[in-house]
Amino acid sequence: MIIENLDQLKKFSYELASELKETDVINLMGEMGAGKTTTTAYISEYFSINDSSSPTFALVNIYVGDKKIYHLDLYRLDDPDEILDIDFETYFYPDDAITIIEWAENANGYLPDDMINIEIIKLDEDNREIVIHDDSTRGRELNEYFSH
Repeated sequence: MIIENLDQLKKFSYELASELKETDVINLMGEMGAGKTTTTAYISEYFSINDSSSPTFALVNIYVGDKKIYHLDLYRLDDPDEILDIDFETYFYPDDAITIIEWAENANGYLPDDMINIEIIKLDEDNREIVIHDDSTRGRELNEYFSH
């Protein structure tokens, strides 16, 4: 789906959030500046969370509103084994929260198999293409939802 402005990104993020459930793990993929953190902020806003700054320096931020969100930004990991320094199982296999991961590929080998992989492709300064990959059950369910 093509997103042409922030209003459309917000609408997509709210629709996505409305379909999320605790235990979902989202892998937001895309180059720097594609809109991963903005998407996370909109999802958080949907759940009445108003402070959802990027956790770049802390690796993990925990937001609590109508639902709990674990937001991980793994950009700074130089080696996948560095994920062992945090309680990664709590975040990768949540039972009472939704996890959103940016730069998940930096923790290869530790990631859950059933993540919802969402790619944000920067087409130009304003336009993005959002692709929800069909490589997990939840990804297929979300694609089915958005196709209607």
